[in-house]
Amino acid sequence: MTSVLVGVDVGGTNTDVILIDGESEETYKLPTTDDPSKSSALGVKEIVEQTDIDPGDIDTVLHGTTVGTNALIENEGAKTGMLTTQGFRDVIHIGRHRKAHTFSIQFEQHQQARPIVPRRYRKPISERIYPPGEVVRPLDEDEVLTATEELVDDGIESIAICYMHSYLDTTHEDRTKELIQEHYPEITVSTSNEVVNQFREYERFTTTAINARLAPVMQSYLDRFEQRLEGHGFGDAEVLIMQSNGGMASVREVNKKPITTMLSGPAAGVLSGQFTGRQADEEKLITLDMGGTSADISVVPGRLLERDPRDSKIANYPTVTQMLDVETIGSGGGSIAWFDDAHGFNVGPKSAGSNPGPACLDQGGQQPTITDAQVALGRIDPEDFLGGSIEIDPELSSEAIDDQLVGVVEGDPFATTERAALSTLEVANSNMYQSIREQTIRRGYDPREYTFVAFGGAGPMHACDLAEELKMDSVLVPPSPGIASAQGLLTGDIQYDNQVTVSQRLSRVDAETVEGRVEALEKRGIEQLKGDGIDIDERAELHHSVDMLYEGQGYELNVEYDGTDGDWRSRLRERFEDKHETEYGHYFDEDPIELLNIRVRATAESIPYEPTTIERGGEDPSDAYKRNSEVIFGDSRAPKRLDVPRYEREALVAGNVVEGPAIIDEFDSTVVVNPDWEATVQPNGAIKIHYTGENQ
Repeated sequence: MTSVLVGVDVGGTNTDVILIDGESEETYKLPTTDDPSKSSALGVKEIVEQTDIDPGDIDTVLHGTTVGTNALIENEGAKTGMLTTQGFRDVIHIGRHRKAHTFSIQFEQHQQARPIVPRRYRKPISERIYPPGEVVRPLDEDEVLTATEELVDDGIESIAICYMHSYLDTTHEDRTKELIQEHYPEITVSTSNEVVNQFREYERFTTTAINARLAPVMQSYLDRFEQRLEGHGFGDAEVLIMQSNGGMASVREVNKKPITTMLSGPAAGVLSGQFTGRQADEEKLITLDMGGTSADISVVPGRLLERDPRDSKIANYPTVTQMLDVETIGSGGGSIAWFDDAHGFNVGPKSAGSNPGPACLDQGGQQPTITDAQVALGRIDPEDFLGGSIEIDPELSSEAIDDQLVGVVEGDPFATTERAALSTLEVANSNMYQSIREQTIRRGYDPREYTFVAFGGAGPMHACDLAEELKMDSVLVPPSPGIASAQGLLTGDIQYDNQVTVSQRLSRVDAETVEGRVEALEKRGIEQLKGDGIDIDERAELHHSVDMLYEGQGYELNVEYDGTDGDWRSRLRERFEDKHETEYGHYFDEDPIELLNIRVRATAESIPYEPTTIERGGEDPSDAYKRNSEVIFGDSRAPKRLDVPRYEREALVAGNVVEGPAIIDEFDSTVVVNPDWEATVQPNGAIKIHYTGENQ
């Protein structure tokens, strides 16, 4: 029997839904509600109502959520306390000696100005473990109970347990958790050895504290989501949540470690971009997921890149957890164009969101947005916005631009409505261009060798402009680009990452120690998969790697680990030196190397998802032709008013070729094919756009 899957991705403006049933697909989009569990569950209900499928036949609901991220950014979450080793109460206050702005006397240390756990709620406990795991001071259980009682009396809802060197011996943290749960079962508890079992106490303590703060929030949200699904008749469906590492996890595991979902939505977008590229036999990709509030940018050089844990931050707090390498900037369709007090022109990060939204929606918004600029330039069809389900008024877009931008400063770029709209797009594109350069050129990736994958509701409108700036000659737009992140949810495997610190010189660490740590991590990963009902023999896979660095280095590199057979130390050293040379251009063949962390990734393959194919035809796209309309191209100093054809994407067939300039309209997005570009429809419905001009 064919599995029926539903993917639900929550954005800042809209919630996107996709349903697959064998070879058929349905998509749906609705505004995100204040409580995203409401719009998410409603989206599942309404997309199922579009089909003849019984709610009880839905096998799995896959969900991408920003609840944890938003709670952290907005300084919300459960009232949190911390129990930590005596003498280390202020670790999360002191932080690192590095400053983001070294010479600024006004720079604010974020972890001090907005502490995850205020000092009065950080309680020191008598206990101490020294490397390599020696207990030099037993845990004082009476102190644990006294400190916990004080925290509970202060209204604490969640407690983080962070002891020194607990990654070498977890017994003190484990026993502390047992005591709290025994005497105060209503309190949520997070231990650092369960959240991030590795060294660097500042990052470990902070990550665990964030996890503790978010756990009650995420548990409450997922409870509401499941209850609403059950109320709509989907009580038998399995619910899986997208994690920051690009893997899916059960609700049970996410409730324990909500920290793993901080880049849930953006990670799904990267998976979708990779999936789209592979369908077109393209492996080297730059992905742009531009929605209503922000733009997520990632590089896929034939493989998914992960952030260096030392550089991973959410809301300016270090978060040591596996994350795909995604850069998010405040540039979306709802980003507001505005002048600051010095008459500097800005686009974003301020956003009109879904309420009031862009001015053209006539919901009270009076500030011009990127969407208003696109409407004023004739690129968005006011008669067919979201399939005609939402009315937009181009006059309101023009009025907002005229009132807020035209004539504010002297010069051609803001002399007319059209020029101001083009200026808005130029600044928005410049912001994204700079971010892409940082992700590519500054890291050794040449964009000219890559294909640009653009999706999200706004991405395909900016794709050709950005590709030209980056001197790229190929753009891919997936089918239904506005719900591409929801589609990405369908391609992720169930995945759990576990790690432990060893921190010994490679030449001295014995094989028995390494294998013992590997086996313990394998056991934990298998238990997680078993808890999800996975058949270990049929579906489970284990992937091993180690973090290594030269002694005295501050940053490690991750390399594959394949056991301790033969001359395993030489194999690891060779892999490390090869990677060090790739990353830094050199290596030191005689310097001692440290084996820092061991990592085991436990995965179970998801239900295979194959995209549908569309009807095939010739090159002539005239059957999809709607009409011609006036669209403005060029730049703010030399606008070009052109009469261009508009096509209905749903009517295009594989093999159709659309020469630019042209506009391709669809329910959830608009594809702008610039002059000197040519679009070809692929067998799966994706659109591949090639540059045909000169001097690219």
